Amino acid sequence: MSTKISKNSTIPKPNSYPINAKNVIKWLEQSDPSIRHIANEFILKTTYINYNTFLKTYKKAIEEMISILDTNVLQFFISIDDKNKSNYWIMQIIEKYVNTNKYKIIIVSDFSKIDHSYPVIIADDASYSGSQMANTIEDNFQRTKLDIFILIPFMSNTAIDTIKKSYSDNLNEGTIMFLDKSMYIMKPIYELIDKNKIELLFSYYTHNPKYIREYPIYFDHKVADNYSSFPLIYTYGIIPNNYNKQIIHDIHKKKLAMKDIFDKLERIPLLKNCTIDIPYNIHVPPCPQQPYKLNFKKLSTITNKTKTI
Repeated sequence: MSTKISKNSTIPKPNSYPINAKNVIKWLEQSDPSIRHIANEFILKTTYINYNTFLKTYKKAIEEMISILDTNVLQFFISIDDKNKSNYWIMQIIEKYVNTNKYKIIIVSDFSKIDHSYPVIIADDASYSGSQMANTIEDNFQRTKLDIFILIPFMSNTAIDTIKKSYSDNLNEGTIMFLDKSMYIMKPIYELIDKNKIELLFSYYTHNPKYIREYPIYFDHKVADNYSSFPLIYTYGIIPNNYNKQIIHDIHKKKLAMKDIFDKLERIPLLKNCTIDIPYNIHVPPCPQQPYKLNFKKLSTITNKTKTI
């Protein structure tokens, strides 16, 4: 299957979601004074990737990938269940920046249709734990001699190691390749803030703060879920005070879900364009609104030639 966005297609563009400095001040003022300095440090250690920076980084990543692969056929693999996920949105960005006068783009969703003459490219926006990409390899690539290129410019070292291990454990004999010069390595919270401080701050959000491993980074196009980032803070602005702490600890004792008491929590939205009335969804944080969830446009047959690389 070879596809391409049509000439008049527009890539869904996210809104802008920088940190709201005024609201951060209010949020800190209403935080427990004993951990206010830690909460402030957490905000200062947060990385915000705006959309323009994301696009510039991705364009450089595509350029580096092309130079490494040294082929005029770019063969992308997208699992068939990835429709409406970030992979398809990323393909629209890729197709915008690849010069189809020089390079042919092939998108394959069926392993049996892969051309073994060319490397396989698996693209996404970011990888935190690497588990999703590792599962893609495990589900689709076993005992092959295929070379695989992971086109993900925002990754953690944990993700890289996890993906490499999956490729090896599934007895593949080719090469697994990653970006180098255009790679942004995302660091987990425990590499940025002292362990004791992390435990003190996150005792306000969970009954067991000893295993906080997420990443203090977010993008204009998404805040990752609670397994990867901190939507309770970024998206919902839950204040780390004793009132909220008591409620959250009580629901853990009663084995209730956060959604059951969400409306009782004191919150101040920390991101511009995020409002206090957004619905609770810790698995797909609704603010920032992912453009591929709201405005996904299916890739259509290649009909035009694009620009740049």
